[in-house]
Amino acid sequence: MISGRRFLARVLIAAAPLLLAPLAPGAADAPAWDFVRLMAELAQVQTSEARYSEVRHVAMLQRPLELSGTLRYTRPARIEKLQTRPFRELVRVDEDTLTLERDGKTRSVVLRNVPLVGALVESLRATLAGDATELERLYHVSMDGSREGWRLKLTPREIEVAGIVREINISGAGARVGRIEILESGGDRSVMTIREAS
Repeated sequence: MISGRRFLARVLIAAAPLLLAPLAPGAADAPAWDFVRLMAELAQVQTSEARYSEVRHVAMLQRPLELSGTLRYTRPARIEKLQTRPFRELVRVDEDTLTLERDGKTRSVVLRNVPLVGALVESLRATLAGDATELERLYHVSMDGSREGWRLKLTPREIEVAGIVREINISGAGARVGRIEILESGGDRSVMTIREAS
């Protein structure tokens, strides 16, 4: 069984970057761009795939970790992060199970048995699903900018979650997420840049 701060951070980092979607075609009479519009467009995505590069700043390390790989999302409840550099690791969330594969070993956890991890995963899936009600139940949400360049700030409402993650900043244009920054309560942070898979 996986437990501890490192695992929880890995779950969040693995799932959070999957907030990606193809740019939805705009119409001349489209409503003003805001959080509701963003959620509506995310809710239309059935599947998506992207490549990512990530830099993790960890206080105990002398230099940042540089990672890269592929992200996949399939509605309604499957998310994957396949890291290919500097080592291979697969994190998959399918329905109520999170599975981690690394070095030929597989570990799984049932989310309902680990409420804190489950809350983090469900928060991220609410965003992928465009479920504004659920997302606002779990986070204080603020958004600024325009369709051409927006920023979404998520601050955990739950004390247990806030003990691990201080803030998540997601930025992009239209329905495309281009950057995700996760600020941990202990001072560590990760920055992921996402680009559409060719």
